[in-house]
Amino acid sequence: MFTHCPVCNLKFEREQGYFIGAMYLNYGATVLLAFPGYFIFGVFTPIPFVVNFGIWGLVSAVFPIFFYRYSKSLWLNFDYTLNPSN
Repeated sequence: MFTHCPVCNLKFEREQGYFIGAMYLNYGATVLLAFPGYFIFGVFTPIPFVVNFGIWGLVSAVFPIFFYRYSKSLWLNFDYTLNPSN
């Protein structure tokens, strides 16, 4: 990510520990994807438990890596919406 917005010069990197909220958003999105997906696969497909568990374990390990950038931007959006003076 850029350190500042090229259009409005909003500072993205605030202080150390600022993006812990983004990690919470990332974790929540992963849980909201994997938890129901596991049970939906378990109910509606004939795949064995080990395969189902492995698929959603892999999704739970890979999805946060790709989604973290978006969770950071969501966290910045929440902060800017609730506290626009910074």
